[in-house]
Amino acid sequence: MNKILPLMAVILMAVMVSGCVTNEDKNNESNNYSANGVSFQYPHSWGVAAVSSPNAVASVGDPNTVVNGNPTTSVVIQTPNSTTYDLKTAYDQNYAKFFNNTGKTKVSEGQIVLNGATIYEIVYSSSEEGIAKKYRAVWTQKGSTIYVILCSARVEDYDAQQSNFDLVVNSFQAS
Repeated sequence: MNKILPLMAVILMAVMVSGCVTNEDKNNESNNYSANGVSFQYPHSWGVAAVSSPNAVASVGDPNTVVNGNPTTSVVIQTPNSTTYDLKTAYDQNYAKFFNNTGKTKVSEGQIVLNGATIYEIVYSSSEEGIAKKYRAVWTQKGSTIYVILCSARVEDYDAQQSNFDLVVNSFQAS
C-alpha cells in the first residue's frame, strides 16, 4: 500500500500536467485566411467577419466582443484610395488632415522594418457610437498595391490584444 500511493500521486501529476499542456497548445493555435489576394494568420478563437469598410478585402474579429452586430476587437485589411504608388507619400497624405476636427486623437507614430520592407504605423483613439476604441493602422505595400492593416479594440481591451494583432501583422502576405 505504501508503494502504490506514491505511484498513484506521480500518475495523477503526469495526467494533470499533460492536460495543461494540451489546453495551452489549443489556445496558441491559429487559423489561416487566404482570399482576395491576401493571406495571414489570426487567433483560433476569432472568425472571419463581414467586410463592411470601404475598400476592405478581409476582416476577422473576436466574436465574444460583438456590439451592434460588429466585433469591437477586429482586424480589417484595406486598400486605401491613393493617387500615388509611393507608400510614404500615400501615408502622409492620408494623415495630413486626419486628426483635424474628427474626434480622433493620435497616440503614437513610427516606422519599422518587417520582412525587409519599411512599413508605417500609427496608433490613435476615437469614440464612435459611444464606444471608446484604440486603433493601430499598419501601412505596407506589395508591388503597386498599398495595404492598411487596421487593428482595433475597446480602449480597455487594446493592450491585451497586442499579441493577436501582431499575429496578423507579422504573418500578412499579399500576392
